[in-house]
Amino acid sequence: MGDNTSRASFLSFVAKVFLPAGYPRSVSPDYLRYQMLNAAQAFCSSLATLLSLRATLEGYGVGNASASSTNALLLTIVQNISNRLTIIIAAFFFGSSLFPEAKTYHFLADLLSDVTIVIDTLSPLLASLYEAHVPNFITALPFLPPTVPLRVYTLCFSASIRALCSVTASGSKTAFKMHFATPLEGTGDVGDLNAKNSSKVTVVALLGMLIGTMTMPYLTTPWSTYTVLFFMVFFHLLINYIAVRGVIFRSLNRQRACLAWMAFKSKCDSINTPTYLASLEHILISSDTILDLPSGTAIGRCSMGSSFRACNPDPDVMEIFQQKHYVICLDKKSSLCFGTKPHFHILLKDGYNSADQLHAWILACEVTRLFAFMKTKKIGLKTLMQEALTTFNEDYLSFLEDLHKNGWITVTVTADESTIKKNSEYQPPPLLPGSQIISFTSGATRNVMISFSSTQYNK
Repeated sequence: MGDNTSRASFLSFVAKVFLPAGYPRSVSPDYLRYQMLNAAQAFCSSLATLLSLRATLEGYGVGNASASSTNALLLTIVQNISNRLTIIIAAFFFGSSLFPEAKTYHFLADLLSDVTIVIDTLSPLLASLYEAHVPNFITALPFLPPTVPLRVYTLCFSASIRALCSVTASGSKTAFKMHFATPLEGTGDVGDLNAKNSSKVTVVALLGMLIGTMTMPYLTTPWSTYTVLFFMVFFHLLINYIAVRGVIFRSLNRQRACLAWMAFKSKCDSINTPTYLASLEHILISSDTILDLPSGTAIGRCSMGSSFRACNPDPDVMEIFQQKHYVICLDKKSSLCFGTKPHFHILLKDGYNSADQLHAWILACEVTRLFAFMKTKKIGLKTLMQEALTTFNEDYLSFLEDLHKNGWITVTVTADESTIKKNSEYQPPPLLPGSQIISFTSGATRNVMISFSSTQYNK
């Protein structure tokens, strides 16, 4: 009896230290599974990081009698410059896509982390191979000064990759934390969850450092080092992929919205749920891809927030979208020939909101779906768009209600009243009961039409 009581007290203490307050009611159902896999991948990563750290220290001159602290300092400064410039550039290009495409960028961050580990670990080998086999005319190139060792370039390159990893990881992990802190019932605490996750990561990192300290003295040859590195990187990526695949997001991005619409059109009430659609999600796929269900194959593409330069404006098609805050058109290099996979573009007008984005994206999915299953050899874009609009208008409100019924997260989104007053022709998309609509997030577009008139394309 005493042993059972002590064990229960110990497990209760561990739960309070490492699990969020109120667990399991304060987190999403997939939290524990992900955290267990996350701990395993963090352990593999910590061991691999120790191997790369040893090689990096060698690059700084540790163990070399001719090395100086000044050279090591200069190398550190060059690495920091590469790192910070990459952060600025990466944040500009990827910042707005990190949250909605969290699964893809989370796995990409781990992949980039392993790339830096491999580069750092192999840098001594690459340097020796470079000095022994690279012809003299390459070393004389202006962008490769012969006085600068190749190891300097590899370490700076890995610093840039590490910065890209940092940017993608920070944004995507925020989406994961907010998801885990959103239970099916009740409310969670993001701050407490974040603190407890930090505790778990710290313990795993300490364990990895302890085991690494004991094993590192035995990894004295290049082949033993590279063998252990290979297995650690392999298991790190494999566990990460399984962990990310198992997360069940209940908010919509472009891929999940596409799968939800295809599931709704299949007329099967039991499959339009976050759990089922999570099993169909592709991690390594462009967010522009439109997927079929249940095969999961790509049947077309659609880019959000494009400019007119990418399209062939058709005045008849433009007229269809005169009263909407978006326009759907065909890519210049695409066609509606039988057997092809069309590429559409969504052009957004000034004053659009997330409701318009979701409305436009689902319509583009419906256009692509109808084209993929048409029997005719060729069809005009206007005819195809009108047929898609007919079925889309009949089903869209039912689709939103179906999403709400199946447990997808909804937030309040209303149209901009000032925009409606300025443009009386604007018809905001329908809302769910209670003035709610599914939040559709995607990368913020840099191409927004300030004004629009279809008559300018009749010239």
